[in-house]
Order: sequence, then C-alpha cells, then structure tokens
Amino acid sequence: MAAIRLEHVSKRFQASARLSVWPGGTAAVVRPLAEAMVRQLTHPEPTVEEDSREAVTGGPRRGQALDDVSLDINDGETLSVIGPSGCGKTTLLRVIAGLEPPDTGRVLYDGVDMANVPPKDRGIGMVFQSYALYPHMKGRGNLSFFFRMHHREDEIDERVRITARMMGLGFDELLERRPSKLSGGQRQRVAIARCIIRDPRLFLFDEPLSSLDAKLRAQTRVEIKRLLSRFRITSVYVTHDQVEAVALADRIAVMREGRVEQVGTYWDVYLQPANCFVASFLGTPPVNLLPARIDGDRVVLGDGQSFALPEHWQRAGAVTANAIIIGIRPEHVRLLDLSTTEGLLAHVEVVERLPSERVQLVHLHARGWECIAKVSQTEDVRTEKWMRVMFDPERLLLFDKATERRMNA
Repeated sequence: MAAIRLEHVSKRFQASARLSVWPGGTAAVVRPLAEAMVRQLTHPEPTVEEDSREAVTGGPRRGQALDDVSLDINDGETLSVIGPSGCGKTTLLRVIAGLEPPDTGRVLYDGVDMANVPPKDRGIGMVFQSYALYPHMKGRGNLSFFFRMHHREDEIDERVRITARMMGLGFDELLERRPSKLSGGQRQRVAIARCIIRDPRLFLFDEPLSSLDAKLRAQTRVEIKRLLSRFRITSVYVTHDQVEAVALADRIAVMREGRVEQVGTYWDVYLQPANCFVASFLGTPPVNLLPARIDGDRVVLGDGQSFALPEHWQRAGAVTANAIIIGIRPEHVRLLDLSTTEGLLAHVEVVERLPSERVQLVHLHARGWECIAKVSQTEDVRTEKWMRVMFDPERLLLFDKATERRMNA
C-alpha cells in the first residue's frame, strides 16, 4: 500500500499517434500532424493574453487536461474521482500511473518522487473499462502472464490458488475459460484478479463497470467493494456514476475542466458544496438553484416573492453580496396547502411518483423561478394545483452570483 500525493500537477492536451486497423488487417499509425490538426480545432492552444487573463481571473486555461491539481490520497483509502466527460479524470489516472508524465508538478508515492520510476516498477494494478484481457489465453494464463514474463514460473500455482480463493465462490471455473466464453461481469472479475495476483501497492480503476448492464454493474460493484474492504489497498476509482462513487469510496473528488473542485466524504460534499457546480453535480434529482437578491432582512426571488433571511446567516455575516443564488435540496423543500399564508406560492406542473422509494418528485413553477420538491408519497399533491412552498432555513445554501462560490461555508 502507498500514500499518494500530487503537487501542482498540470498536463496539456497532446497529439499522440494512435494504432488503427485498415481494411485487410494492416496496422497503420495515424499521422501526428492530422492529430495535431484535430487538437487545434477542439482544444486550441491559449494565447499569451488568454493565459495572462485567466491567471488573473482564476478561470481554467484552455488546452489544459489537468490544471494545477494538488491531491492527497491516504494510505489504504479508496478515492472516487467523478465529473463530467472530458473533465480530466482518466488523464489524472494516467499521470498517477506514470503512463503520461506531467508537464509541471510532482507525483509522490510515500513521499518518493516518481518522476524517474517507470510504470512497471510502481507496483500498480490497473483495471480498465475494456477489461484488456489477452483473448487467446484462458483465465489462468491471463493471471500468470506477469510471472511468466519475469521468469517467476515457480510462483504461479500458489499465487493463482490464493487469488482464486480471494475472488470467492465460482472463480475457479473462470480460470479454464477464454475471455470470449465469459460474460462482461466475469471478464471484469478476471481483470481484477490479474491485478490482485501481483500484490499491488496501488489500484487504479478506469470506469470498470460502464460497459456492463445494470444487473451486472450491481453484482460486480459488490465484488469490488468486498475486495477493497478486505485488503485496504490504496485505490483511485474513476467513474461518472455517483452510485458507484458513493458505494465504493471513502472520499470523493469532484473534477471540472482539469481542476479538482472539492474533496471530501460524500455527505460533506453533498451538504456543504464548494460552489454551484459541485452542488448541482451531486444528487438525483439535482439541487434547486434560484437566483435572488438581498433586500434588508429579506431574500427576494425573481417574481418578487420573498422570505426572511435566516438568522444564522445574519449572525455569521455570511451575506457579502446583494446578488446571490439560493440552493436547496429537493428533500429539504416542504409543501403546504393554501390554508396557510406562510411560504411562497407556486404552481404544480408535474408529479413523478417513485414507488420503490415511497416518494414523489413535485415540479413547481412560479413566474420567476422553478424548483423540485421530494416529498412522501402519502402527501396529496396533484398536477395543476397551487401550493405553498417552504425551504428548510437550516439547509439553505448561499452562493455568490458573480463567482458561484458558496458564501456560508
């Protein structure tokens, strides 16, 4: 096991030769010039003026796959890295593994700089989305390949036996079958076992379940969780699936445009997001974000309706701007009938019932704002009905409209 530290790591998008197969089975390398032209169209290099301007404003620099990333991964913990497609998750994984050297910054394992240590000597086990199994070898051959390459054949039988026992019931049957005879979940079990057999210091997972159907995803997720809990191998798990991230990780890192926006436990990040992006990225349904302004001791929404500024915001001096964004999770929205004069008036547009969760999602609309409430299925809520809406003042999130950063941190 190892503690991993990234210090101010940056990495630009780069053109690279790729292996393609032309008709007739001939392998050819795509010209770097063509690759560079595509890169110029999709990720143009920043000008000096752009770099300077964005350095002042703090915005992301164009062309950066990783932008000044600093991150600590504790010995034995599992860190899930989540974020939208193209935000730099896989590049981060490849830099940690040494498959791509950073342009600037350092990657350290247990305090040792890995700049001159090749990937094969870092003690890494990688699990890919595409399994990356040798198709002509049975499961046993895939597990033992590393030891054959390093002339350590005398270790194979014992290692395979121990690893098969670790992988649980039924794994022995997979050892005598080629990948083409295995299901997606079985292939992923073999891929994970191939990593475990090497006794790695570090596990790196690159969206390993994304090609599986829902049932296999759930089953394989349990397998991975069991193994991670048992061995406590330091692990970095890249995924776009929040369910996987929550189920498998000790902590979560949320990325956007090459930067790590926030790191923490799921509930820390969910309840205390650093900015509007993190707040809206975590949670299903997403957080309600309502533009508003401060008028004395009132919070005024777009249609002129208002509610009292929470007292704890006033005491803490959290409000530092007049133009704000209010955030509230759907489960922290209460609905009342028109018999009360409290709360905000809104119109029910859509009601989605979720019997498995025993809740209903109520989509509400007012002239200047919209929100979703997540309420019990026993509440009498009907489409086209007018209702009063109240927000839990203790759960309100306050963001600066100009920077989108949370003010009541």
